[in-house]
Amino acid sequence: MPQGLVLGLILFLLYTADLLRLVEQFHLYSHLYADDTQIYGFSTPSAALELQNRVSVCVAEVSL
Repeated sequence: MPQGLVLGLILFLLYTADLLRLVEQFHLYSHLYADDTQIYGFSTPSAALELQNRVSVCVAEVSL
């Protein structure tokens, strides 16, 4: 069975463009490779809990 995107290239690009904007709204970063997306951020140790909360909310928004 051949591998490939189910959505097709144009729909995939449209989806990822919205995804990148959403991640940026939370002042986070994203790394996209093929069909994999990573959302991450940086903080000082004292602000780690706040960063964890932002990432959790962002992931929840992405999954909607």
